[in-house]
Amino acid sequence: MTPVIHLKQGLVKQPWRFRKPVEYPQVTGSDHWRRKMRTLFRAFDINSDGYLTIEDVEMSARRSSEFMKLDDENTKIILDQRLTHWRDSISRDSTGWKTSKLSEGQFVENQLVNMNDNHFRESFFDTLCSRFQMMDLNGDGLISPDEHAAIFFSFNVPTEHSKKIFDIIDSDSDGFITQEKFIRAIAEFCFTENPDNEYNEFYGPLADNEN
Repeated sequence: MTPVIHLKQGLVKQPWRFRKPVEYPQVTGSDHWRRKMRTLFRAFDINSDGYLTIEDVEMSARRSSEFMKLDDENTKIILDQRLTHWRDSISRDSTGWKTSKLSEGQFVENQLVNMNDNHFRESFFDTLCSRFQMMDLNGDGLISPDEHAAIFFSFNVPTEHSKKIFDIIDSDSDGFITQEKFIRAIAEFCFTENPDNEYNEFYGPLADNEN
């Protein structure tokens, strides 16, 4: 397994060649959109206790490492990346205050506030570059089918669902997900409310349609 490394700055700072977050309409919080956010929450809630905590982050990193058979050094790099994402993004409530525990309802409402916040949208590119790094486990600037499957495994999403969404994100069928493809797909997942959007299952099959 190639060592996990950080992407070079030149790979991270790519110009937008697709719809910018600020160009999407405001998210209304439709039932379909909330269903997507519940799906995201349940992907992050590794121990399925109904709350997001640092324990879920640690479990997710260990599962990625297990799937890719990483050594301790590279496992620590993955864990550090995910802890940074937890600290800087997930663990903050809708007012910006840090919290150690988030319920599903709190998470969905936080996401709605964030998606309609201008500063959040303007900084979304940098956030997604960091998230891409978490999925690009060998640091080569591309997400392979195995790396994508490792992420689904880390989220307790059956890996057979990985190929379906991988092929959708890999729009030119070259066998890899580039940073640009990744950012376009996740932006569509986060900012759209169309039940027919092809990226709706970015985090696997949608959660039950509950209110």
